[in-house]
Amino acid sequence: MKTFIRYMFGTIFLPRRAFGRLMADPRPARRGFQAMLLAGFLYVLTTAALAVTGAVPMAPIFLHVGVENYHFWQMLFILPLFVLIWLFASVLVHVLGRGSRKGGSLRRTLAVFGFSLAVPVILLWVPQMAIAVFYGLGMGQQEMVDILSEPGRAQTFFLAAHVVALLWAYGLCSVAASVSQKIPWWKGLLLGILAGSIFAVAAVGFLR
Repeated sequence: MKTFIRYMFGTIFLPRRAFGRLMADPRPARRGFQAMLLAGFLYVLTTAALAVTGAVPMAPIFLHVGVENYHFWQMLFILPLFVLIWLFASVLVHVLGRGSRKGGSLRRTLAVFGFSLAVPVILLWVPQMAIAVFYGLGMGQQEMVDILSEPGRAQTFFLAAHVVALLWAYGLCSVAASVSQKIPWWKGLLLGILAGSIFAVAAVGFLR
């Protein structure tokens, strides 16, 4: 547990060093999977709370489900979605980066991308958790919509969290690609943009 926490805080403050240590971990893929599970379970719990309070998404949805039941369905698909994004981004970067030719392995790529994606997901979870808490305390949805629609601290925090999370995903994925594939920073940047875009599309398309 202590090792996992060190990896998580290392990803936040010193990602390149943390990823280097992850590469040397005896069970790297398991560490990455644990990071994605943590992020996923946090979202599942918050989404369940939103479903119980009767909340509906404040942004347009793209799935053919009823708006009033969206959070119920999100509670079911969000964890598999996170795992799928993690696997797809990791395999894609590993194949395009040709890390196996330089002594790398898919397990190590899975490890670093597990943490590089989990951290932005947790940041996106924070405003959702705050909204769920206010709904639980009795605030109505229309009141929340009014607060977030008007310029102010609440709107700034909400928007900033989403923008920072997406930019952070691009940055961490770039470092993860560079470290795991043992490639120059600019190649890591290109692969990081690709992996980060996979995360961004999923976040914009499905997270409510």
